[in-house]
Amino acid sequence: MQVAPAPDLDTDYTPRYIAIARQLRMRVEDGTYPFGSLLPSSKRLAVAHDVSPTTALHALGMLIESGHARHIGSKPHQVIWQG
Repeated sequence: MQVAPAPDLDTDYTPRYIAIARQLRMRVEDGTYPFGSLLPSSKRLAVAHDVSPTTALHALGMLIESGHARHIGSKPHQVIWQG
């Protein structure tokens, strides 16, 4: 039986959904996605970042929690942050 290598405890690991959420937040705050604009769908983010749609949706959910976006029904996520 082969044992998996131990994770490197000296490297910083950031879950993909957090990294994507940080990148989106930066783009909202720098005006790439201005107030009222629509963010990419979870499917587009998943393809762009090579992650599952669930991971991308989790990232978008973090933007809702941080007050940068909102989601209404089946509409795409909309930027509500005003710098």
